[in-house]
Amino acid sequence: MKKVKGSAYYENGYAGATVGAFLLSESTVLVDAPLKPEDGRAWLADLREAGASHRNLVVSLDSHPDRTLGVQTLETQVVAQREVVRQIRRRAAIFKALKQESGAEWEETPGLSGLRWILPRLTFSEQMRLELGEDELVLEHHPGSSPGACWLISPKDQVMFVGDTLTLGEPPFFAQADIPMWLEQLDVLSSKQYKNYAIMAGRGGRANSKDISAMKRLLKDVESQVKKLSRRKKVADGIEKVAAKLAHKFKAPAKRQVLYEQRLRHGLTNYLSRHNAAGGGSSKK
Repeated sequence: MKKVKGSAYYENGYAGATVGAFLLSESTVLVDAPLKPEDGRAWLADLREAGASHRNLVVSLDSHPDRTLGVQTLETQVVAQREVVRQIRRRAAIFKALKQESGAEWEETPGLSGLRWILPRLTFSEQMRLELGEDELVLEHHPGSSPGACWLISPKDQVMFVGDTLTLGEPPFFAQADIPMWLEQLDVLSSKQYKNYAIMAGRGGRANSKDISAMKRLLKDVESQVKKLSRRKKVADGIEKVAAKLAHKFKAPAKRQVLYEQRLRHGLTNYLSRHNAAGGGSSKK
């Protein structure tokens, strides 16, 4: 457990997404959930030791199982963008760990079957302000990386958790992405508006301006590759090559490289399908 600044903490040592928390005077706002139940319990124990209030609320920054499956362990109300509710409602109430080969962390994590999906009870469309005593947090919808993605911002502490808008040291998920919109949001993130903010990536922890620039380059490269792939006859072979090439940009042990290739192959296949369906323009539906 690491302190960002002010009331903000984070932990990126658990399987799944980076998790965070704001330890406010009258409540504790959690950011996403550790994937494994034992990690969730350890996270709550660490927060209590740091002085966290028992009045908890968890914000899900998108609907990805890596950050939403473990919410049950946190035993608290959930806030999310409306699309997250729609995505979770499409799933069976009780999770079964069926292999999907999307390159997600949950596919490599045993002992998750039997967990129950928890539906957010508090939702918003574009923006929500959480007024918690003397503190205020802002939720904003930023659907570039996935339809229900959002940012959680503390203007007072100048800390923001941006979910998979940024991933450090590993490839992002492209299956539900809108890359042109995603790039616009990265421009916002690197603007003067957030110059003095501590920016927490959805995977990998604290980010800086170089990380944002690297993410932009990756997304532009992927968009360029997708346009080339859309003109090929043997698309599957092309996706295999592009996924392998992109995966090797991320230094990781052999097992992780396999996972990253899988993630990119799955994401590119789905993104390309939507790209072609949209006539080669934005993947946004």
